[in-house]
Amino acid sequence: MKLSPIAIGLALASVGVAAQAQSSVTIFGLIDTNVSHFSASGSGSVNQLGTDGNQSSRIGFRGTEDLGGGLKAGFHLEAAINPDVGTGGSTSADNLKNQSGGLTFGRRSTVSLMGNWGEVRLGRDYTPGFWNLSKYSAFGTNGVGSAAGIFYPLKARITHVRASNSIGYHLPKMGGLFGQVMVARGEQAGNSDGNAAGARVGYEAGPFSVAIGTTTTKIAALGDFRQTNIGGSYDFGVVEVMALWGENKIGDSKTRSQSIGVQAPVGKAGEIRATIGTVNATHIGNDASHFAVGYVHKLSKRTVLYTTYGRVKNKDNGTAFAVADGIGATSPGGSSSGIQFGIRHNF
Repeated sequence: MKLSPIAIGLALASVGVAAQAQSSVTIFGLIDTNVSHFSASGSGSVNQLGTDGNQSSRIGFRGTEDLGGGLKAGFHLEAAINPDVGTGGSTSADNLKNQSGGLTFGRRSTVSLMGNWGEVRLGRDYTPGFWNLSKYSAFGTNGVGSAAGIFYPLKARITHVRASNSIGYHLPKMGGLFGQVMVARGEQAGNSDGNAAGARVGYEAGPFSVAIGTTTTKIAALGDFRQTNIGGSYDFGVVEVMALWGENKIGDSKTRSQSIGVQAPVGKAGEIRATIGTVNATHIGNDASHFAVGYVHKLSKRTVLYTTYGRVKNKDNGTAFAVADGIGATSPGGSSSGIQFGIRHNF
């Protein structure tokens, strides 16, 4: 049977429409750039054109395919970028040390299968011990307002946020219950260095949310790194209140941190943020306190302006802690502070 060119064209078009209905690919990203001023006791001051003061700059690709019967396949490739200098971010192949070079999909690089039973992800992804630090902090994990300066461990940060060579499982929607388990491998011959495992479970319903998470990583040179935290929040409408507690252990060194934060809407376009926190350190040399206040103003659904001031004060003649992204104090018991003015645009 002969088919006319018109019939062939209509057949191909119908195939294309069917394929489009079954799969989708999205290009997405975010650019965050700011002007910052940092100062610290004994270290002087510095002015910078920086990035990631409100959220982390990135570019990515994600998509899903409907396989039928409630089963879907998906992928997610996300790379960090530094718009102030035009470089890419870093990643880690062994969960022990960072590697950089051009544009790397070090933020997330996963392929997954999803169904009514949950989701299985393979690749590089967030560790279960990280999510609470972003979810239950008034400034997330970005900029001088972030509690990262007192919540992040002092010696090893490689799996503090993400792990490579991982297999993860995420629970399906079960009312307000959510959870994640992960195992990852450093892929070292003859030893378990870089191997990581963790879990997170939480509950969220209406204005209330709470979760606990933990991750442990094998690091022979420093001692095993374990990160555990619990956080919660409640949105009263006029203000959202959040609290976070965390413990980081690396060998004999240990830090315990806690913070309380608020996010309060101002009119239709503004939001005031504030947080206070402390860190108690064992075998580190000193404790510290953190304070920050900021304002975010929406110009549109995709573009915001922001300003943030943050300060970290070391105690007990120590110098170990500093505002995130800033310079550290060198004078005993000194402080460090920073102020940022920036713009964030999502696409």
